[in-house]
Amino acid sequence: MRTTLLLLIAFQWTGLAEDWPTYQHDNRRSAVTKEALALSLKESWRYESPSPPQTAWTGPAKWDAYSGNDGLQSMRNFDPAFYVTAVADSVYFGSSVDNSAHCLDATNGESRWQHYTNSAVRLPPTIGGDKAWFGSDDGHVYCVQTSSGELVWKSKPSPDPRLIPSNGKLISLWPVRSGVLLQNGVAYFGASLMPWEPSFLCAVDAGTGSQGDLGRYVMKETGITLQGALLASKDNLYAPQGRSVPLVYRIADGKRLGGIAGSGGVYCVLTEDEQLISMPANQKEKSDTVRIADGKNRETLVSFGGADRMIVSGPYAYSHQGNRLKVIDRFKIVALQAEINVLADANEKRSKAMDKAKKATDKTRMAELKEEITVAKKAIAEIEARKPSCELWSKEYSIPIGFMLANEHLFVGGQDSVATFHAKTGEKLWEAKVDGKAYGLAAANGRLFISTDTGAIYCFQ
Repeated sequence: MRTTLLLLIAFQWTGLAEDWPTYQHDNRRSAVTKEALALSLKESWRYESPSPPQTAWTGPAKWDAYSGNDGLQSMRNFDPAFYVTAVADSVYFGSSVDNSAHCLDATNGESRWQHYTNSAVRLPPTIGGDKAWFGSDDGHVYCVQTSSGELVWKSKPSPDPRLIPSNGKLISLWPVRSGVLLQNGVAYFGASLMPWEPSFLCAVDAGTGSQGDLGRYVMKETGITLQGALLASKDNLYAPQGRSVPLVYRIADGKRLGGIAGSGGVYCVLTEDEQLISMPANQKEKSDTVRIADGKNRETLVSFGGADRMIVSGPYAYSHQGNRLKVIDRFKIVALQAEINVLADANEKRSKAMDKAKKATDKTRMAELKEEITVAKKAIAEIEARKPSCELWSKEYSIPIGFMLANEHLFVGGQDSVATFHAKTGEKLWEAKVDGKAYGLAAANGRLFISTDTGAIYCFQ
C-alpha cells in the first residue's frame, strides 16, 4: 500500500513538473510557471559563494544635490544575486565572483562543471536541448554543452580588443549584460556599455554562432545602452537600458521601432498580450512607480504609484503597492484608466480654450468651459472611486524583493525570508528563513531555488 501511494504521489507531481530554462522562466521574463510545489518545503542544500556578487554598477548616488533628493533608486540593478535556470536534474547560474557559468546537480547541489570566461557572467545561462548560452563582461557570448560545459562556439560582435577597469574587474567596452534570449533557433543578445560608444544588437544562429543567414544580424547603434535581460514576443524584441527608456526592435531584422515613453529601469515583464511592465522610470522619484504600456504602440496605459514589483498571469496582476500585496484585474483597471484619460485629455483642451476665452473676454464661453471642466472632474473622481473594485484581494505585507507565481502559489522574497501566499485568496501558506535579500526565485521539477545578495543559492523541496 505504501509503495502504491508513493507511486501515485510521484505520478501526480510529475504531471505538474516544469523546467525553468531561462532567466525569469521564459522570454517574457514573466516569473510565472505551472510548476506545483508541494508545501511545506524543507531546505535540501545550499550553495555559498566565497564572496557576495560583484555587481556591474555600485548603485545610485546617495543624494542629488541639484534636486535636493535623497534615497535615489538604482536603475541598473540586474545582477544583485546569482539568478538560476533549472532543467531536469541540473541547475545553472552565472557568477560575477569567479567569472564563470556553473552547473550543479539539482538533487544535492554538487558541482558538475564550470566554464570560465575572462570576466563576470551576470545573468544565468539559457538552456535549450543539450546546449547552454550565456554572455560575459569580456564581450563574448558562449555556447557550451549542458552535459560537460565543453565549448561549442563563442561570438564577439566587436573586433576591438580594448579592456577597461570596472568595479575591480577588467571588462570589454562591449560587455554582454543582456543575457541570451533563444527563440526559433536564433540566439539574441546585446553588447553595450556607454551611449557615446557603439552598441550591438545581435541575432546569431544558436547552433553555430553564424551571422550570415536570413534573420541573423549584427546591428550597430550609438546613443543607447543595452543593460538587463532582453524580452521577446513573436514579432518584437524589448531591450531595457536602465537610466533610459526600454527600446523596441523588430525581431526579424533588428530595426528599431522606438522607445517606451515614461518607462525605465531593468525590471521588465512582457505579458502574453504584449503589454510591457517596467520600473523605475526615474531614480529621483520619491516612490517607485510601475507602468504598464502597450508594447506595440509604446504608449503608457496605467501607472501604479508606490508600487515596486508586479507579475501578470492572464487577467490578474500581482503587485506590491504602498505597504500591501495586491491582486488586480488589469483589464478592468486599464479600461477605467482609458476612460479617465479621455476625460483628462478633453479637459486639457478645455483649459487651453479657457485661456483663449479669457484673452477675448468672452465670459459666456468661459462659463460654459468652466462647467464642462467641473462635470468632467466629477466623472473622473467617480471612475477613480471604482478602481478598488478591481482588486481580488489585498493584504498588508513588507516590501518584496523577489516575486514568482508557481501555479496557485505566490512566492515573495524579502529581507532574510521567503513567504508563500495562495494566489486566489491571499492566505499565507508557508515561510522560510534565508540569509540576505531574496532577489531570485525559481521553481522547477519539485524544487524551489532562492538566490540572495550574499551569493547563496538555496534549494527547498
